[in-house]
Amino acid sequence: MDAPQDELVLIARRGAHLVLTLNRADKANAMTVAMVEALTAQITQAANDANIRAIVLTANGDRVFCAGVDVREKPADGDMAAQRERRSHALAALQDAVIDVPKPVVVSLNGTATGAGAMIALMADACVAVDSASIGLPEIDLGIASFSGANILTVIGGRALALDLIQNGRKMPSGEALTRGLVRTVAARAELEGAAQAAADVLAAKDAQAFADNKHWINRGLKAALAEARAEHARHRAKAVEK
Repeated sequence: MDAPQDELVLIARRGAHLVLTLNRADKANAMTVAMVEALTAQITQAANDANIRAIVLTANGDRVFCAGVDVREKPADGDMAAQRERRSHALAALQDAVIDVPKPVVVSLNGTATGAGAMIALMADACVAVDSASIGLPEIDLGIASFSGANILTVIGGRALALDLIQNGRKMPSGEALTRGLVRTVAARAELEGAAQAAADVLAAKDAQAFADNKHWINRGLKAALAEARAEHARHRAKAVEK
């Protein structure tokens, strides 16, 4: 059953697939803490649901998949330092859910993915992108270091790729991302949903235990890199509070 359209994360079942849709297109699908937590909860629950064979993550709108986390979100208690901690821990939990869930996670990239949105797309088991999509980690242009982004890209694509995207802060078009191995398939917009479902079908058809075991071992280096990056992020947040 589909969720009401006014919810920020729509939840639907398409056969044996759980489809999660970011539903904040008017805000570039930037994720609030509650949205991040909702995604994490759904992915975590899917791990124990025998009727779900794959998870598809996409977004509403025709320009932006996700502009990352909503850094402008104001907490009810007004404590922005505490909010940064909540946001950081929530995002870490979502990343862990994507790479730890034993079932395939397929990102259907309907538009530009930047920051945390790009990281989720990069960490998925497969990414299918519309031909107008792009992937970017532009933190350097905001004067911010991207420890997690740098480590993720170095692990999955090597130093040259990390230097290219992290240090230039540029957006990589989906066609180029396909040639660099960051995207599995590029499709026209009318064919995107079908292409994502097809990718999920292929992975879901594999032996579930073998897939889960392979995923665990494939992601060992990524998990270690993320742990290192998170520790560095925590040190920088602590310094910011001291100032």
